[in-house]
Amino acid sequence: MLSRDADSCYWIGRYIERSEATARMVDVHYHAALETFLPSSLEDRYEDPESPLKWRSLLEISGNAEDFSSRYTRENDRDVLNYFCFDMQNSNSIASTWKFARENARSMREQIASEMWESVNITYLQLRDWNVDRLFLESPHEFFSMVKNASHLFQGILNRTMVMGETRDWLDLGRFSERADQTARLIDVKYHDLFPDRSDEADEADDIHTSGDPLDLHEWIAVLKSVSAFEMYRKTHNHGINPISIVDFLILNHSFPASVRHCTGRVNNCLHRISGSVVGTTFNEPERLVGRLLADLTYISPGEIISSGLHEFLEDVQSQWISIGSAIATTFLSY
Repeated sequence: MLSRDADSCYWIGRYIERSEATARMVDVHYHAALETFLPSSLEDRYEDPESPLKWRSLLEISGNAEDFSSRYTRENDRDVLNYFCFDMQNSNSIASTWKFARENARSMREQIASEMWESVNITYLQLRDWNVDRLFLESPHEFFSMVKNASHLFQGILNRTMVMGETRDWLDLGRFSERADQTARLIDVKYHDLFPDRSDEADEADDIHTSGDPLDLHEWIAVLKSVSAFEMYRKTHNHGINPISIVDFLILNHSFPASVRHCTGRVNNCLHRISGSVVGTTFNEPERLVGRLLADLTYISPGEIISSGLHEFLEDVQSQWISIGSAIATTFLSY
């Protein structure tokens, strides 16, 4: 497969996954915050658009806090939602990512199913009819549901129509790389929101063991919903919402599609099929890096993660995914 074609497939997968992750996180954050307001808080909100919704954590998750601050003067609902949804200068906005996905899909029309191209193109055209005024006039949830359903439709068509080959492996490589990174970012930043004042690892371990405040539990539920994990978590862990179990489920579970462990395993398999090497061996640098991360995630326990520092662990995971992305680009996609 030509490097430029592999590059297009890889980024189609990443952009559509990024769009869905953005829609899901903003939707859950926006509506979960509204559910926690007291009447007085609602009055304050209309007097001061920057209060009480706190958007900083979502800006940190997306990696765009600095860019937002350089171009917007206030973190109010309207500006932040416009930034995440429609700002074409933000390369990670929903409108931008679908535009980039469409451009890459158009260059690959001969190698992907026609239904895949149609789904990407139709969604791009639908997004052009939306803006931040319509978002507030109708329903933010309706808009975010449209984006999520469009992503699910694309992935469903992909799974139904594409043969098992390099094109599909590159699409999967992109979407599971993006999903692993987004899950790690989400847990890291949301955990910092819950325990911003922890001073050392002992305090962190104590905090996560004793977290039981109703508002804290509400935030942990929001974390699960942000990666569409709430129902599957409840079916897997019937003892209720427990922060350590949530960390275990979203990081180490081998079968949940959005867990870091599962995504890493999928990326590992894709890389070995692309290079033709045997799983368990390392034929190139991306395979070596992914194999090492997969081994760490396979054999570490939730208790070890908490005792050594959850933030430090997730920061290291994110750093490793950056290295993996660079190695993939250097090894396969340079042309």
